[in-house]
Amino acid sequence: MTAKPKYRPKLPDFLSLCERNFAQLNPLLPAKLAVGERQVIGMDDASYFRLEVLEVCPFTTVLRIVPLSDPAWPALQPAFDVRLYHDARLAEVISCHGRRGFKAVYDYPNSEMLQPDEKRQVNRLLNDWLRLCRQQGYRPEPVPG
Repeated sequence: MTAKPKYRPKLPDFLSLCERNFAQLNPLLPAKLAVGERQVIGMDDASYFRLEVLEVCPFTTVLRIVPLSDPAWPALQPAFDVRLYHDARLAEVISCHGRRGFKAVYDYPNSEMLQPDEKRQVNRLLNDWLRLCRQQGYRPEPVPG
């Protein structure tokens, strides 16, 4: 039996994924990128998410995306912190379900049961979620007072 080759990240593929995330995230952003600004995103009659601006710097913005509904299966509703790199037009997940600081590659197996390509996978999850928003015909909702 031959050993499976170690995962090696492909930077062009990862950057392409982050570019697609940036492009899909742009229509969901609040009109004004200022700390504390919020946008509620309705996906259907029962699924709502809040997008909140946490940090604004000259070249980057950090957003938090959290579900507002109380799902029966919380693990199926993602919660992300995303850093937007405006100059490079990239969006990268910096936190997913409370886990921060993803490494490019993890040894496998590992004590935390993370996949070798965990960083790519959480960014792919954001991409899938953004695609679902678009397919569901997301609609910005007024933010309650």
